[in-house]
Amino acid sequence: MSDFNIFHPDEQNLLAGSVYKVGVWMSHIDDEGASSADEKERAALERILKKSAGKFSSHPIIAEIASEALRRKNYWAAWDLDAESALDDIAQGIKLLDGRLVDNEVKAYKELVMGVATYIAGAFDESQDDADDKGLWGSLSNLVVGVANPALKADLNTSPDEDTALTDLTEVLRAKR
Repeated sequence: MSDFNIFHPDEQNLLAGSVYKVGVWMSHIDDEGASSADEKERAALERILKKSAGKFSSHPIIAEIASEALRRKNYWAAWDLDAESALDDIAQGIKLLDGRLVDNEVKAYKELVMGVATYIAGAFDESQDDADDKGLWGSLSNLVVGVANPALKADLNTSPDEDTALTDLTEVLRAKR
């Protein structure tokens, strides 16, 4: 178990909720595909949270945030309704972590958030099978490649609205607190 208990229960809920909400927020950006897309994106959100808990094992508190987002299924309905606050919650989460964790852990939280958003952005598209195989790090790599080389952007399979949302998220993650 990590030192996640350094945070008040309300703070724990904010941190876990922010990671979950960013996935739901991203899934609502581009509502093509209606309910079948929502179901696939929900399954993708669960997958990426499970994978993230393992991928961030070198940052136990960050892994715990991903694990808590999964464990707190009783909050999912409320978080779904409040998904539009995802960017504000992430900004609050960064501010909360900034004073209590070392810089590389705050950076890991930001990577977790961006990884979830990127994964969900690519979760429902014409090449769904590819998205399932990318994983968190593949999604992040594709995002970086897409920014550096727009000709390769097609590999991301994100819509213009999703691209804009990822840019908005990047701005929140880069903002100085």
